[in-house]
Amino acid sequence: MNNSTGSGSPSAGERETAPAGRQAQRLLPGGLLERSIDGLTRMASTLAGAGMVFVSLSIVYEIVMRFFFRSPTTWVYDISVYILIWYGFLAAAHALKQGAHINVDLVTGRLCARTGTLLEIAGYLLCAGYAIILTVYGIETVNNSLRSGEVTSNLLHVKVWIIQLGLVTGGVLLVLQAARLAAAKTVLLAAGKLERAPGLLNNPVFILALFLLLLLLGVAVMQYNGTAGMIILLLVLLFGGVPVFTALALTGIAGFYFLFGGASGLPMVSFVAFKSLNDSILVALPLFILGGQILQSGRIGERLFDLCSKWIGHFPGGLAVATIAACAIFAAISGSSVATAITIGLFALPAMIERGYDPRLAYGILAAGGTLGILIPPSGPMILYSSITDESTGALFMAGVIPGIILSLVFAAYAVFACARSGRYERVARSTWKERFVAFKGSIWGMLAPVIVIGGIYTGVFTPTEAAAVVVVYALAVCLATGSLKLKDLPGVVADSTRGSAMILMIIVGAIIMGTVFTMLQLPQLLMGIVAGAGIPPWLVIVAVMLLLVVLGMILEVASIMLITIPILYPLVTSLGFDGVWLAVLMVINMEMALITPPVGLNLYVIKGVSSARLSDVVVGSLPFVLLLLLGLLLVALIPQLSLWLPATMRS
Repeated sequence: MNNSTGSGSPSAGERETAPAGRQAQRLLPGGLLERSIDGLTRMASTLAGAGMVFVSLSIVYEIVMRFFFRSPTTWVYDISVYILIWYGFLAAAHALKQGAHINVDLVTGRLCARTGTLLEIAGYLLCAGYAIILTVYGIETVNNSLRSGEVTSNLLHVKVWIIQLGLVTGGVLLVLQAARLAAAKTVLLAAGKLERAPGLLNNPVFILALFLLLLLLGVAVMQYNGTAGMIILLLVLLFGGVPVFTALALTGIAGFYFLFGGASGLPMVSFVAFKSLNDSILVALPLFILGGQILQSGRIGERLFDLCSKWIGHFPGGLAVATIAACAIFAAISGSSVATAITIGLFALPAMIERGYDPRLAYGILAAGGTLGILIPPSGPMILYSSITDESTGALFMAGVIPGIILSLVFAAYAVFACARSGRYERVARSTWKERFVAFKGSIWGMLAPVIVIGGIYTGVFTPTEAAAVVVVYALAVCLATGSLKLKDLPGVVADSTRGSAMILMIIVGAIIMGTVFTMLQLPQLLMGIVAGAGIPPWLVIVAVMLLLVVLGMILEVASIMLITIPILYPLVTSLGFDGVWLAVLMVINMEMALITPPVGLNLYVIKGVSSARLSDVVVGSLPFVLLLLLGLLLVALIPQLSLWLPATMRS
């Protein structure tokens, strides 16, 4: 699994020689036009990030007014959702340019550079096509709202067309950026210097023809079996290297067109896309990412690792345990697996390698420690799960606390055991109490962030979305006050925070477009009928669900898996009498395994990038932790109270 690449981020399959790369840079079409498009998308992402800062300040204002003055506002949450809609679509083009959008490179990564680049061009053109459909029918939707004078149903009475205009603006930017990237890759291909390889499977004409033929096959099957045809179409798009958000959306668009009235079904696309982000729960997602980005830029990760190493680094396997502890703490700040692995890895890996730790063990510790970012609250996947199922986000967050602590302890115990068995590492000298308290003083602000998040949600002081806003404001205040972040750097930080958020939000849009078609085809009801009719034992269904998630984890990334499967699996599993919160924890632990399971485990590539290690070494180092996660999965499955007890004790 790789990110879709922009002009500044060549993909793994794009192995052109240096002269060819320089020549391509000289030949890139329309230098001024290219810079203008990039400038517009960057400006849009900065504006989107600034919008989230405003949302954070507004929500904190709401908390203060409600908590201290008993005078809650009537506008904050509505405005926050409207800004979220603009945010998601505005930032999508910048994320594409920066290579943040995920694509499956199991096939394309094994092709020669020339053939792989041709499929990249096809992917960008398909992305542009999707954006054109969004824009065209978005304009129609805006016109309808403008003519009817439609306003929101809340007290604000905002003109609906103003909110919907965010979809159109973002769609136009996405068209421009996708077309620019396709043009840049075309020039690169035309230069004739990209690596070639013999064989039919590296023949670009054959591969492109095969790709188009398989797409037509999916469409043809759709005429006879809508579900089967859509699945074929989705798989072809994904394995053809098309960005995941585009593959999901185009599959749904094909469903609307071929199954529900031809062109008359396409206006549903813009309507569903607009509604998919019209959800207050999702506001927490970019806010937590923004808060983590600010703290990361303020060197909080470095200070947390220094704290843990000073206090426990001198014990057997101390640096390994300190790394896991730092990952667990930072996970409770960022809610991101990748951010956790990168932030802690930058400091922990060199420290462990310098002290003679087995490099493979060090890679595995970082890869696995990073996975804690999606289990220990705040958790991005839990927010997605809550948005789709309407389960309480606070309950889902609390459900991950005890399993997260247990897995942290299990990881640490294994690290100590592995270090003792190898005996190859050098123990860190015991720090003085003065050094420990200096480290504690330096990291106290980072340590307080998870206390605010978990404590505030558990006690009912604020909701998960409010917790996210508090973290952003808290991070800004701390980093600016301590000088670890300069005010002039803030626009860049907020713009960079939009990359990960936009990637997830656009996957949400694409998945809901596709999921709406599956819902109209009554796929969940069909599966429930099959299970009920076959008399399959409920526990066997759970086993089958977990196995399905393991397989999907080998070819897709976390957000895609959850958004595709939850609308189908949640009603099936809960209809058998299982608890939805318990299922969420099982799914997230399974997603933790997906993050460190080859061939597309995202954390494996993150650690490879941080360490410049061979991927095979990272995989070998991570395999024991896959087994430990499997043990944790079985433990939570057999003892549901590990995930259900803490949510049950929360204040309502």
